[in-house]
Amino acid sequence: MQSKIPSKSYWKAQEPIAKLLTNKIKKDSTILEIGIGQGGVTKLLLRKQSHVNITGFDINKNVLEITEKLFKKKCKGKYRLLKLSQDVNLVKKFGKEKFDFIISSGSLDYSKDPDKVIKQMKDLLKKGGFAAFTLFDNMSSFDYDGKSPKQRYLSSVGIKTWGYRDFYIKKLLKKFGFETKSITHIKNAYRNSHTELSKSELEAIKKNLDHPYEDHFVILVRKK
Repeated sequence: MQSKIPSKSYWKAQEPIAKLLTNKIKKDSTILEIGIGQGGVTKLLLRKQSHVNITGFDINKNVLEITEKLFKKKCKGKYRLLKLSQDVNLVKKFGKEKFDFIISSGSLDYSKDPDKVIKQMKDLLKKGGFAAFTLFDNMSSFDYDGKSPKQRYLSSVGIKTWGYRDFYIKKLLKKFGFETKSITHIKNAYRNSHTELSKSELEAIKKNLDHPYEDHFVILVRKK
């Protein structure tokens, strides 16, 4: 069955990530965007600095065709778009290549192991480089057991996502040696209300607890 997650930009968190990086990007900066979709955060950064070099990938080939047309018009630097999953070995895929900025909005939560992807982001950054990304917040979700550092959700259409607690994110970033610049909590980050939910998620909504897809953390870190 096809996922009901829409292909268009439905994450409000894209704008906050762009604002965090806008004044940091320079001409010829190198950007890697994980789950770039129809341009992702990068399309917003191009408004400030069009002379950047972009590498973006997404598992959806159709949206990449839309991004290709957009970048052809807007990007004056080099760009390449790849059909990839974030679950591939990114370090092996890009070899010794390093980036000034790594971005991911609304996509890490769907990987098999987001922690592993975040670790690889660190390995792919240049010294002093920045990573900006989002993670689901599940602090009020019904099926959080209060013991596990993170809780996995599985929707009825097979969408697998993770939920994170703020304390776990901080410990994770410290473990990987990131310098944490900011962690911002965004309410109602998810715009679409028609995604199919699991029974536990529906139960959470019935009990007036937070919708597990709505709230996100926007995270900015720097490689020391």
